[in-house]
Amino acid sequence: MMKKNIFALMMLLVFGAIGICAQMQEPVKWKFEIKEVNKFEVQVIAIATIDEGWKTYGLNVPEGGPVATEFTFEDMVNAKELKTPVEVTKATVKHDAVFDMEVPYFKHEAKISQNVRITQRPATVKGYLTFMCCNNETCLPPTDVEFEFEVK
Repeated sequence: MMKKNIFALMMLLVFGAIGICAQMQEPVKWKFEIKEVNKFEVQVIAIATIDEGWKTYGLNVPEGGPVATEFTFEDMVNAKELKTPVEVTKATVKHDAVFDMEVPYFKHEAKISQNVRITQRPATVKGYLTFMCCNNETCLPPTDVEFEFEVK
């Protein structure tokens, strides 16, 4: 009897985990590239592909709104972030009914870049990008996507 109960419990856990995994959504997919600007500077470029019906937010979201997209650099070796990030793709700014305010957002695709100073080679450029995405029905919690590049 005990073996049957344990087996039934195990099956519930396995099928429950499969159901949870099937429901996980990833409507925004990020990839990262690095581009040499000159001998002492590189540019980290984050490129988002955004599913139809979804949007992710720009760099300059007003207080009280959704989580803005943001670069965070950490554990870098022989490198230091420069200036502020730039929206290469121009964000659309419109009233967002969910947040009841004007917010910058991207649909379909987004490209954001941040310059990094290389103090000595080899260098390690490392960090993560934080973003939030919503559709007309729901918002997913903020997500961090890591990146790391070796600059030789």
